[in-house]
Amino acid sequence: MRQFFLIVSWGLYDLANQFFALNIVSLYFVRWLTIEKQVPEIFYSIAFSISTLVVAIITPVLGSVSDILNKRMPFLIFFTLLSVIFTMMLGTTGNIVIELVFFAIANCGCQAAVVFYNALLVDVAPKEKIGLVSGFGRMLAYSGALVALYLVKPIVLKSGYQATFFPTGMWFLIFALPSMLFLKDKAKKENRGLFSLLKKDRAAGIVKDLKTGLRATYKLPGFSDFLKASFYGLCVANVIIIFMSAYATNVFKLNETQIINVVGFSTFFAIAGSLISGYICDRVGSVRMLMAIFFLWEVFILLGALVKKPSMYLGIGALAGISLGATWTVARALAVELTPEEKMGNVFGLFNLAGYLSAVMGALFWGAMLFCFSRFGVLSYRISLFSLSIFLVLGFVYLLRLVKALPVKA
Repeated sequence: MRQFFLIVSWGLYDLANQFFALNIVSLYFVRWLTIEKQVPEIFYSIAFSISTLVVAIITPVLGSVSDILNKRMPFLIFFTLLSVIFTMMLGTTGNIVIELVFFAIANCGCQAAVVFYNALLVDVAPKEKIGLVSGFGRMLAYSGALVALYLVKPIVLKSGYQATFFPTGMWFLIFALPSMLFLKDKAKKENRGLFSLLKKDRAAGIVKDLKTGLRATYKLPGFSDFLKASFYGLCVANVIIIFMSAYATNVFKLNETQIINVVGFSTFFAIAGSLISGYICDRVGSVRMLMAIFFLWEVFILLGALVKKPSMYLGIGALAGISLGATWTVARALAVELTPEEKMGNVFGLFNLAGYLSAVMGALFWGAMLFCFSRFGVLSYRISLFSLSIFLVLGFVYLLRLVKALPVKA
């Protein structure tokens, strides 16, 4: 019973950070900034990109530090509170530059906290149910997106975008509290204090420890192949997340209401995909399950690129939802399976770095393909979507190598 309580407490964090991801990053802060304040979108893009780049740089290092200390919780709590506080402060000044700085700090805190949250999976889940627990967390995350959407909707309609910032931070904190209060770092042979790293005798060796730890993690059996496969798979997933609403509008001619409906419909299937894929991967192995997910992505790409009937968009959206929910569920479970407990911080620091780089690569690739084939009009979107198959083929190659390296239930 206690373990179930800890799993629920852990999973609720996946739900909690969706309040920030949806209400601040995707919807209301950017609308407040660009629509109400008439700030060019490039300034929001710069703030988001800089904060993401900072996280990409610092999280592998901080992940290594957490491994040296054998502690995750101090980092999770610090970055969560950092994000919550600066989310609540959004909209409190009339200075747009300060608002963008507040947003960048809040975004940095939210993204960095996820590294240590992911690393705690091994502490709360039974080894034989890593996939199921990972899927449970992702299920709560997509449920959180729906909860965040409908909790804030009345506030937006009554008081506008700015009124959503403080309650978003408050709900983020409320749903994150169980993980911050009840999860504990496992007692290990040596749990060092944070200030031990600042001692003179430790300072001389800390950089060497970090470099050695990251290098040793990358050289874990199968880990480099996993990281490369994840990078290519997440290139596809990130493109779908960022650009598919524009694709649906231009190719299937969906209006605003239909776009909202398909997003909600896909989210329900993402919830199911998260839980079901986690359950299955515990039985067939995470590598083989990830291969199946890559196959689902390819089916989605072929349908999205070739189908001409607008009535098919809900079915295609459902397939995208299942694939999205399953991708992060199984990739996270596979990372845990490949890694000894003492290197979880390193692993998820590098895994998150691969995710951030894949978002950049996917966006650049998509933009370049649309530009190159722009003379074909709407057809350029179909060509661009079909071209994402390149990433899936490359990722599949690395998964095959991983299967050969780990022949026993990988």
